[in-house]
Amino acid sequence: MSGWKECLRSVRLIPIGIGGSIWALTGGGQSGGLTAALCDEGSDVDRRAAMEVLKRYQESLKEDSVVKESLGESSGSMASELQKIEDSLSTARAAVEKYYRYKARNILDKYYEDMNRKGLSAPAPEKAAAKPSGTEGSAADAPTVIPKKELPKYLTADAAFRDLSEASFPVCVPYVIIGGGTTAWSAVQAIHERDRSASVLIISDESYPPYNRTPLSKERWSSEDDDLRYVDFMGRKRSLLYRYSRQVGDNQRSSVLLNSRVKKLDLESSSIETEDGKVVEYQKLLIATGGKALPVESVHQDLGKDSLQNRVMSFRTIDDFIALDKLVRDPKTKNVCIVGGGFLGAELACALKRIAKFNDIQVTLMFPEPGPLFKLIPRYLSEFLTYKLASAGVKVIPSSIVTGARESPENGDSIELDVVSFTKKSFDTDAVVVAVGIQPQDKLAEDAGLEVDQINGGVVVNAELQAASGVFVAGDVASFWDSALGRRRVEHWDHALVSGRIAGDNMAGGKSMYGFQSMYWCDLSSIGVHFEAVGLQSSKLDTVGVWNLKEPSRFENRPGSFSRNKYESGIVWYMKDKRVVGALLWNMPREALQEARQIIESKTSVPDDKSLKDLIPLPKSKNFLVIGRSDSY
Repeated sequence: MSGWKECLRSVRLIPIGIGGSIWALTGGGQSGGLTAALCDEGSDVDRRAAMEVLKRYQESLKEDSVVKESLGESSGSMASELQKIEDSLSTARAAVEKYYRYKARNILDKYYEDMNRKGLSAPAPEKAAAKPSGTEGSAADAPTVIPKKELPKYLTADAAFRDLSEASFPVCVPYVIIGGGTTAWSAVQAIHERDRSASVLIISDESYPPYNRTPLSKERWSSEDDDLRYVDFMGRKRSLLYRYSRQVGDNQRSSVLLNSRVKKLDLESSSIETEDGKVVEYQKLLIATGGKALPVESVHQDLGKDSLQNRVMSFRTIDDFIALDKLVRDPKTKNVCIVGGGFLGAELACALKRIAKFNDIQVTLMFPEPGPLFKLIPRYLSEFLTYKLASAGVKVIPSSIVTGARESPENGDSIELDVVSFTKKSFDTDAVVVAVGIQPQDKLAEDAGLEVDQINGGVVVNAELQAASGVFVAGDVASFWDSALGRRRVEHWDHALVSGRIAGDNMAGGKSMYGFQSMYWCDLSSIGVHFEAVGLQSSKLDTVGVWNLKEPSRFENRPGSFSRNKYESGIVWYMKDKRVVGALLWNMPREALQEARQIIESKTSVPDDKSLKDLIPLPKSKNFLVIGRSDSY
């Protein structure tokens, strides 16, 4: 047993007597049991190793006759003591899981804090200094020399990375990231925080270094600038392109390879090959390929005709934004039809319609479901959104399926859509935006022999976001195990942020586990709607709505008429039997989001629908309404 005691002592957890308290924390005279040891954020305990050692110790304890001799008791008594050890191990597992959920939340909180205090993307431009008399050109034309002590804390990609496109291949890089989105940016930050001398290579098939996609369908449309800036929710100008901490850019140890698609991953040789023949060997690899917009042909193959390619597009990248922006600025464009009634379709419709310069353009939202966001929210709420969108000037055509497309015989610059619906057989438009979702880019991993989730899509990973030895997967393309909700794949920004950071930390030697309930938000502020959601959202689940209304409900006892209410704020709870599995927070204060996370993580059950009204208190209102499961339809 001495060997096992020494092994346990190495992780600062040792048994101190079976007859008394089972575990104590050694070092510095501290005590307080297993939970304190595993949850002490300041300790150097290797938590994963601790768990493995404890499990092995339990197994050896069952076989070791020394235990029986030291106890001097019957086998029944020894079984009782072993049960105490089993209970301690269960406590340890719960403590570790709780710690890493806490750690993941801190990662996101730290990001928001940095955004608010310092800004991780481009800040508002400073007022230019006055030019000396007789100087030609603007102040921006002259090179700026910044003293070393005044170097900015955050660097642009150009300053942080070397361009590897002209390098001689093959090359060997310790850390390689395939993908150029939020996940890649978050991971490279985490790698450099743990390994300050790290050399990282980001390989992206896009023309831009890692950037934030979320403003492309929201705030970016409010900007009058032609660059990649937008005004955030606090009124500050920022860049879509992420910036990097100083340690990432030190001596430009890290590099980027743009406009390069990886065609082959060889796990045995730890190498990848791009389509243009560049070979890169790695020690640790992160697959952050994300998702790709479903092609226009996914709606109907006719939309992919060459004759329509300049006026039919999907929407996901900066290049897509530039193309659509150019199209709506074209004087010939009088009508834009968005096909798809999900988040992207609804946000784009609101964004295009709310900008004054687009007021002369008719924006149409067409989809096969009975209402927008119908797959995610209760029907009465979907119908309420239909009314709000129509009131804002968006032409909403629900329950409509595109069955063909061609150049309009009357106007060669227009498109004629064949439509199956209750009201239309055809529809003429000047441009079509297909916004029907994304598909995870997991084929590279699947071809390499990694396991792919056949139900949710994406690459299957463990709790440390590892798919194979030295290979990690994060972001939209990762299929991970959620201890509260089961195996999932999530396509949201803060999941990309946190999972990228945890994967990057683990690549550099950390032992972080992913246990985070990610959220997403939908911004339809032009129609007075903003909501956040956490957990599972599906119209197939039972829902209970707890609402504050702008005026008393006239339809409380008439199921099917709730869409006529004026919803000011509230929560839609998503239920599996009596357990809460998701929440949608409609115009609610931000602190309610964290409460909803905790409710889902703790697998909260309620006896009946009315019990949900006080689970997270709403702001006080005279006009209060609960729409139970029997009322939703």
